[in-house]
Amino acid sequence: MEPSRRFVLVLAVLVALAAAAPAGASFHFMQIEQVQGGFCGMSSAQAIQTRMRAAGQSLTSGSVFIARDATGNNPVTLLTVPGDVANAAAGTRILFATPDWVAAAGGPAPDFILTNPIPVSYLDAGKLTFGFSSTVYWSLAWGGASYTGTNAGAIDNDADGNFNPPFPGVLPHFGDDAVRFTGTAGAMSTNNAADYALSTSPPTFTNNAGSSSALNVCVFNDGFESGDFSAWSSTVP
Repeated sequence: MEPSRRFVLVLAVLVALAAAAPAGASFHFMQIEQVQGGFCGMSSAQAIQTRMRAAGQSLTSGSVFIARDATGNNPVTLLTVPGDVANAAAGTRILFATPDWVAAAGGPAPDFILTNPIPVSYLDAGKLTFGFSSTVYWSLAWGGASYTGTNAGAIDNDADGNFNPPFPGVLPHFGDDAVRFTGTAGAMSTNNAADYALSTSPPTFTNNAGSSSALNVCVFNDGFESGDFSAWSSTVP
């Protein structure tokens, strides 16, 4: 074959491969940084905050959040992300939240509204993944030994592709705290047990525009009252 024809053939193959490649190349270096499974006992008030491990991960359209139960089964799609975000700098956050979280928690405006919350029965032990329906780029499982499912994913963000063992506690939902990734913006996953801890109370959430705010405070952490102790008279026992 003539060199010129060979070049054209190779170029055509490369173009075809590029066209077939998933769009995940533009959002796959992404952490699930912070998750709140409920606010002040309201399990429908949920938020997920992701963080870009590298610049240019803003083409999020078509990415998917999926929750699974304590056995890693019965997937529930929380959201197929309907668009991209504007800020693509390394370390930038993206905020996803349910309407009830927006109404109750007092955090910044989310970039996207979660279509479905994580089911209540999954909050004590379960798993949340980010990626495509068939490719997991980041996985967060919780519940310690009560979570018995797999926690595998691609090696883009975890060197061995295994995010287990899970975070040892439940996904926070009774109070105002959250579970938070403790590594730096560029950090890869080691495992959920080592990488995640409970946030300070109340946690701070940040959207893609960089707007941050601490959430409202649950006075009794039981879902019945939220606010600030200054609202109470010192004469009340």
